[in-house]
Amino acid sequence: MQHALLQALSSWPFRGVPDKPAAWLAVVARNRALDLLRHEARNVAFDDEVFEVEPQQPASDGHFDRELNDDELALLFAVCHPALSPEMRVTFALKTVCGLTVPQIASGLLGEPTAIAQRLVRARRQLETAGVAIEPPPPEALSERAESVRTALYLMFNEGYSASSGEALVQPELCVEAVRLARALAQHPVTSGPASDALAALLALTGARLATRVGPDGVAQLLEDQPRDRWDGGLIALGLAHLERSARGAELTVWHLRAEIAALHATAASAADTDWRRIVTIYDHLLARDSSPVTRLARAVAVGRADGPAAGLAALPATEGNPYGEAARGVFLTGLGRHDEARRHFAAALELARTEPERRLMKRRLGT
Repeated sequence: MQHALLQALSSWPFRGVPDKPAAWLAVVARNRALDLLRHEARNVAFDDEVFEVEPQQPASDGHFDRELNDDELALLFAVCHPALSPEMRVTFALKTVCGLTVPQIASGLLGEPTAIAQRLVRARRQLETAGVAIEPPPPEALSERAESVRTALYLMFNEGYSASSGEALVQPELCVEAVRLARALAQHPVTSGPASDALAALLALTGARLATRVGPDGVAQLLEDQPRDRWDGGLIALGLAHLERSARGAELTVWHLRAEIAALHATAASAADTDWRRIVTIYDHLLARDSSPVTRLARAVAVGRADGPAAGLAALPATEGNPYGEAARGVFLTGLGRHDEARRHFAAALELARTEPERRLMKRRLGT
């Protein structure tokens, strides 16, 4: 019921109060309860419907809502208003449309919750001062907002794929919705194109691994430990189709680079058979566009797989305060036979772990 009330606070100011508010709240609360039950059972299922990859044809009257016929995507475009900076657009969209909390947004944007809360306040004030009406923009205004929408969907998916806190590592409902909206974006006649197809490819290929993120014992499973026969073959095929379409353009975006990395993982027979050197090269290109600590850490892990633990250890950025960095450092030190040092970093990763499955994994590393 708390979730339903939060959804009402997020959507009613923009969409209006429904005719039967109590019934609306009851339905949203019931759906949330079902989502949680499915989540606890780890029975993650994407829609079995077969989707077309080709973009939709525009409607004859040219209205955005009729062309797309997706209220949530329309609302994402509405709140990503050019009166806001790109950072404010993404933050505002994640809070008001995607339903993420301030701490979740801060985790995804690598910021402090206080700073994110202040950014949200400034965004609302700027919209009020400018007299901006939160409504779906006309088709000609979509392109300039599309990158902010893509970023919001990517961060929404990431929170579902690797939760920033709580008892569960994954929140499948966020991933499923992000994939659906990314595909709608890629099919829209105005926003379809290489970047949108690359994002859809990235989310579908990564989402294919969702059911194997946590083992039957409730322990987080690393990529090399996941049973690949349980990956969703339909999502992999869908992602590869979107990736092929994304190659039609001349521009290379961060979404293309991330999608190619996801494709190399999805199509490798095993972790050992993965083309890690190619992945390192892709991360080198990605760093020129995104030099965040997350990207540098991921590159270091790939270096370690390609060239050995000593090379991976040398490539690691500072890991203090980062559970994944501390865990990676522990793995590399273990590979070098420096077990006492490794235990210290696994212990640090345990203290910093964000979810219970990750804590269980670190306890297993420590033998406790």
